[in-house]
Amino acid sequence: MDGFESLKNNRSLTPHLIVMDMSMPCMTGIEPRASIGRVAAAQASCFRRHNFNAFRGISEVGLPKSSLMVIDSNNPPSRQSKSQNHPRTREQSGSRRTRPSSSNRKATDTQDSAGASGKTDSFAMKQLNERLQKSKEFMEDIVDTIREPLVVLTEDLKVRYVNVSFLKTFSVNRWETEGKMLYDLGNHQWDIPKLRTALQEVVSKDAPFSDFEVEHELPRLGMKTMLLNARRITDIHGDRPMILLAVEDITERKREIKDLRVLCNALPQLVWIADPTGARYWYNQRWYEYTGTTLEQMLGWGWRSVHDPESLPDVMERWRESIATGKPFEMVCRVRGADGAFRPFLTRALPTFDSNGRVDRWFGTNTDISEQRKAEVALQQANSNLETRVKERTAELERRTSEVLVQSAQLQELSVHLMHAQDDERRRISRELHDSLGQYLAHAKMSVESLRRADAPEEERQSFSRLVDTLDQCLTETRTLSHLLYPPFLDEVGFSSAAKWYVEGFSERSGIQVNVNIPHELERLPDALQLALFRILQESLTNIHRYSHSQSAEIEVELSAHEIRLQVKDYGQGIPPEILERFKSSGSGSGVGLRSMRERIIELGGRFELQSDKNGTLIRATAPLSAPTGTASDKQRAESRHTQINEAFEFIRALKQSL
Repeated sequence: MDGFESLKNNRSLTPHLIVMDMSMPCMTGIEPRASIGRVAAAQASCFRRHNFNAFRGISEVGLPKSSLMVIDSNNPPSRQSKSQNHPRTREQSGSRRTRPSSSNRKATDTQDSAGASGKTDSFAMKQLNERLQKSKEFMEDIVDTIREPLVVLTEDLKVRYVNVSFLKTFSVNRWETEGKMLYDLGNHQWDIPKLRTALQEVVSKDAPFSDFEVEHELPRLGMKTMLLNARRITDIHGDRPMILLAVEDITERKREIKDLRVLCNALPQLVWIADPTGARYWYNQRWYEYTGTTLEQMLGWGWRSVHDPESLPDVMERWRESIATGKPFEMVCRVRGADGAFRPFLTRALPTFDSNGRVDRWFGTNTDISEQRKAEVALQQANSNLETRVKERTAELERRTSEVLVQSAQLQELSVHLMHAQDDERRRISRELHDSLGQYLAHAKMSVESLRRADAPEEERQSFSRLVDTLDQCLTETRTLSHLLYPPFLDEVGFSSAAKWYVEGFSERSGIQVNVNIPHELERLPDALQLALFRILQESLTNIHRYSHSQSAEIEVELSAHEIRLQVKDYGQGIPPEILERFKSSGSGSGVGLRSMRERIIELGGRFELQSDKNGTLIRATAPLSAPTGTASDKQRAESRHTQINEAFEFIRALKQSL
């Protein structure tokens, strides 16, 4: 069993004596030493004489060398009797004890003294074995806890020991590996001439090696890449050299590195890596394709040869500052391509730090922004062209707007002239009707009445009565029409009396109840203002009668120190929302009445407001009291009016005399 079975038994048994040959080929001396230390009941450990020197350090585990029983293999000790090894059997042989004789007592004392000495040695050896076993298991736990596979080889490259990580990593059992030649394991994947030479130099020349890369396909694991580290150790049994081989599986790391390189080579950017001093040692394929250089040319600080000499001093200053401070680097650099042209690149570099917070490398990229710069230039040019066109268009619009404003002003002026002409014509027609036709009708009535005979037949008297009534009705209608066209009271007594007179007549004709609230302190207004207010009042009441179907209306005049406000409100069906919206936005969509009202008040520097919903309509006209009352034009118009009235009375008087 080569000692392994004995070591296994030592973990479960408590023997009184352990005898072990330390010259076993597959044990290092550490295993039995630790196993013996775990056997607390053992009091002695016997070794072969020629192996005693291999355990010169046995006192390190607490067992004095004097307690060792060194036995020569050619002269083994005599076997002790069963009664000596098991003194309790004597006590169990009978229930009664006899007092021994003096000679027997002496022999018994001698035997008891030897038994006591044997017990002491056995107890000390048991403690030593227990400590050795604990040490062995402690070392095994440490080695098996290590995640890195470990192999111990003999000087002829035979596997002496493998840890648990090795068994798990390569999916093998201990019996498949220990005691086998390294190059015979598996499908001979370890049979690598270069590796065998290196391992033999480890033994013969004590020449350790590190990072020996091995790549081969394992039967159950597939292709694996491993790094091997080896160094020489000494067998404690016979001072024979052995090899401690550490295996690191770097398959995933190699795959990740390969994937990262493929990714970096697939990027359109120029990618590079530099050491903490700023010297670059790796570039992606895109760098070589763009610059047309090789790694030998670019190693270290060779990258400066492809940078624009004019901007290189600034680049170096910024780069050295980042190296000194560990801050990220970012700058636009001009890099020469294989065609000799310099193009702008956005260069960025980020550092990585070690556990002590020191920079251990730099990762950098160069992004070609030449197309972006061209786009920016094109965009700037387009913006410039657009601004020029906008200015030209704006000037054209301003010119057209100016023309429109001029035309609008002309139209406004024309509209005002038309309204003034309309007012003048109404005034003229009103005067003609009142002063001419009215006078003629009055003269005709008086003439007809003068022809009435007292002795006329009844039929003639009725005819005369009907004729006189007709003439009265014509005279009344003529006066009414004259007043509607232009009320004479407006020039004679002002807006307040004319408005009240007009509202009274409107209520009688339409049947609509109208409430009028005009301040008593309202004095005579300028002709233009009072005419505009009267026309707004007249047009508002006309619209109420035609469209609103309201049974009542309210008229209110408010007077302040600087302005006058006329408000007309009805409780009818209101103006349709779409017509109201068009009128407010553009002044269109309504009849002539609303537009003329707004133009009349705006001409005077006032404001026109219109509100309407399903509950009725509100018209509000506000104008400043800019013109004082009693101006020369007003007096002239009043005097002219009085002259015309006097001339009319004279004409009637002369007509009566002639009849």
